[in-house]
Amino acid sequence: MMIWLAIVIEAVIKDWPNFGVLLTLQVLNGTVGWWEEHKAGNAVAALKKSLEPRAQVKRNGVHENINAEELVPGDLVMLSAGAAVPADSRVCAGANPIEVDQSAMTGESLPVTMHPGTVAYMGSNVYVPPSS
Repeated sequence: MMIWLAIVIEAVIKDWPNFGVLLTLQVLNGTVGWWEEHKAGNAVAALKKSLEPRAQVKRNGVHENINAEELVPGDLVMLSAGAAVPADSRVCAGANPIEVDQSAMTGESLPVTMHPGTVAYMGSNVYVPPSS
């Protein structure tokens, strides 16, 4: 605001060289600020796109890699070690039990064993035991 006030004062007293320099600096500063904000917005959009939750599913007998928002009841979600659970999912009958880290939601310090029929909640991760 102080520089804009100085620009107005320079115009009132008709000091055109200083008026021109100050106005040019303000325009350049505004242009650089806009460009930096534009680039930052594009970077954030690209980051959001790269972090979209994806799900490996078997739908109608076909294996697909889809956006997790497109999951519907009846999709078979493939979970592997280290994978994020993309939606609340029931462990299929006949499947091997899996270890799920739900500490972010429940505060539990150890992974929970999920047997067929139990529900693994969105936001949890399939546990990968430390290698020995």
